[in-house]
Amino acid sequence: MKVTSFGEVLWDDFPEGKVLGGAPLNVIVRMQSLGADASMISRYGNDEDGRELLRRVAEKNIKTDLMQQCGECPTSLVKVSLDKNGSASYDIVYPCAWDRIRLQEEAVRRVAESDAFIFGSLATRDEISRNTLDQLLEHAKFKIFDVNLRKPYYDTTRLLETMKKADMMKLNDDELYELAEAYGSPYHSIEQNIEFMVRLTGVKILCITLGSHGAALYKDGKIYRHSGFRVKVADTVGSGDSFLGGLSYKLLDNADPQEAVTFACALGALVASRHGATPEISLQEIENFMNPV
Repeated sequence: MKVTSFGEVLWDDFPEGKVLGGAPLNVIVRMQSLGADASMISRYGNDEDGRELLRRVAEKNIKTDLMQQCGECPTSLVKVSLDKNGSASYDIVYPCAWDRIRLQEEAVRRVAESDAFIFGSLATRDEISRNTLDQLLEHAKFKIFDVNLRKPYYDTTRLLETMKKADMMKLNDDELYELAEAYGSPYHSIEQNIEFMVRLTGVKILCITLGSHGAALYKDGKIYRHSGFRVKVADTVGSGDSFLGGLSYKLLDNADPQEAVTFACALGALVASRHGATPEISLQEIENFMNPV
């Protein structure tokens, strides 16, 4: 399985220190750990943070040949604040290196030969990276859109245009309700708004994460649900990204949709029980967690 991701690579700056992050990177780090051949398209600064970031991405066994060095903007550093429940909020500086991702022929070839192309909404905040993404999307076989709404860095009109290009999307429940309302949904339930968004965008697969309450997955006209796994939360950073990585891997591997969403919920819960976005978690750990003796 060959997967390529586009967008932000950064340092999440916690009070206790910096941790490698960025949603598109977190998703494919998790997919690589499950067995995928993974490559990252991004940009980092010509600074010490950038050199260390590149080294750490390579350590995660992610191909870095499509990561560009940026001379005009620094490597991205994001201040992370955690509330008493471990839920994170982010201060994302603009502009930074990944706002300036340029189109390269090597990236076009990699996207065209990949089984899936993963991207998020944050990297569309700047015209340069946005234009690059639009051109890469024209070559992708299967497009997975991780909708990460970070105020003030999105526009609902532009978001809808991008959603209509996706084959699969992931939102959390707050994002679902915010966007459904913005696009004129008259509905109140999760299920009704899922179906509203599917009709509006034409997306084939739509997943809504529900925090500690699991997730709902729309595929082939049917909604699959899982109520989640109970864990002691360390922090929620990267939990949704690993969820999407696990879900995407399973669905690309032709797993049953219910099996895929159960696996993804288990993986997301395990990540939330540990610090940082991409803790090492083995397939055996996930299986043992899903099926305790």
